[in-house]
Amino acid sequence: MQLNPLTLDHKSLFDHYNLQSTQSLSSYAFANHFIWRDFFDFYYTVHQAKERDDKNDFNSYLCIFAKQGDDYFMPILPLPCRIECPCYINTVCTAYQFMLNSNKNREIARIENVPEAYLSTFIDKGFSYIQKEADYTYLSQDLCAIKGNRYKQQRNAYNAFLRNYESIQYGPYHPTDQDACIELYEKWRKTRTRRYDDAIYQAMLDDSKSAHRIGITYAEALGLVGRTVKIKEKLCAYTFGYELNSESFCILFEISDLHIKGVSQFIFREFCRELASSYRWINTMGDSGLENLKRVKHAYHPKQIIPSYNIYERSTHIP
Repeated sequence: MQLNPLTLDHKSLFDHYNLQSTQSLSSYAFANHFIWRDFFDFYYTVHQAKERDDKNDFNSYLCIFAKQGDDYFMPILPLPCRIECPCYINTVCTAYQFMLNSNKNREIARIENVPEAYLSTFIDKGFSYIQKEADYTYLSQDLCAIKGNRYKQQRNAYNAFLRNYESIQYGPYHPTDQDACIELYEKWRKTRTRRYDDAIYQAMLDDSKSAHRIGITYAEALGLVGRTVKIKEKLCAYTFGYELNSESFCILFEISDLHIKGVSQFIFREFCRELASSYRWINTMGDSGLENLKRVKHAYHPKQIIPSYNIYERSTHIP
């Protein structure tokens, strides 16, 4: 396989192949990978299968690789995902063999974010798997209404924000808000760091700073939809997301001033109200194994929790 550096210019190529899939996992979006470019070098190749699949009349697949030091892994399956096609399975196996042949550390080779429904096919091909994380998905109408006792806490916080603050402005993100958003992230990060002394969590906060900066800076080019909340012209919350498929929208970022009660609930609800007219589902991604984030996401009562898996060749990994 001949790999090429993956740049922002290749978003249209990614979308061309991805739109032929119907994945509901948040990782199947260009922005979700590009924002981590400070930590990984991303590459792509279009693999031409020798045979054409009669059912779908399709024989080329986009393979994305991330380089970790001297070694490659695949953050997602080749696109489009045609798990029922022999030529697709051959592409997956070819891509995996490329990683084994290229890597100094063969244990780094893996394919991430494999849907649960595909596991049996890959098990039959000699792969093992481990669960990676799970996406939390909600009915958009539930998040708009926040009705009933189970949403009492969120509704009270939302109403308290409206009651306690004047001159609230909710609206589209504008490039002139960039510096204010990055400043707000840094303020939020410092508050979180003081509140939680877990070293792993603090490292994740530092890493996320870079991801937020890249996402905010290239929001338009990445196709991100952004919204902000300001009080008397001062930015106190922002959120960004992207269309995952025709029925689902994924919320990629949400940051708010932790000293302003209810602003987080306010921006989340208002954004969901906008999205509900176009999307049935809201995907808020995973919880990164963090108990506090897990509690928040469960408090909104997800309709579905969709697991994803990493697959790897049994002979190269120790269970």
